[in-house]
Amino acid sequence: MKRMLVWFWPGLLVALSVFGSVGCGKGQPKADPEVARETLRVALDAWKKGEAVDALKDRNPPIHVADHEWRGGFALLNYQVSPKDQLFGSDLRCQVELALRNPKGKELKKKATYSVGTNKALTVIREDDD
Repeated sequence: MKRMLVWFWPGLLVALSVFGSVGCGKGQPKADPEVARETLRVALDAWKKGEAVDALKDRNPPIHVADHEWRGGFALLNYQVSPKDQLFGSDLRCQVELALRNPKGKELKKKATYSVGTNKALTVIREDDD
């Protein structure tokens, strides 16, 4: 039994160190909050100006946006970003109050949550509505 433990523990330690270095260690780098806030502002300003959601991919650097109402033809009349954002994984999670006009012309207000990433690529992803 002792002989088995002699082989087991060093092998386990090697396996754990290799496994940890592949992705279970420090994880993704955190989002840069200043860059994330500016990226969100640029995206929402583009929507407010009437630009297409895919137009931001042509910027340098490109911004990749996923928002179901923007893509669905809603107009953004105004927005207010809450100062109470928080780091969540490798993204900055931001709460935004949106003043919208749907494709039929009805105006409405919504609260939405966006996850903004600044690593590898700039991303603005709408998570949900409150």
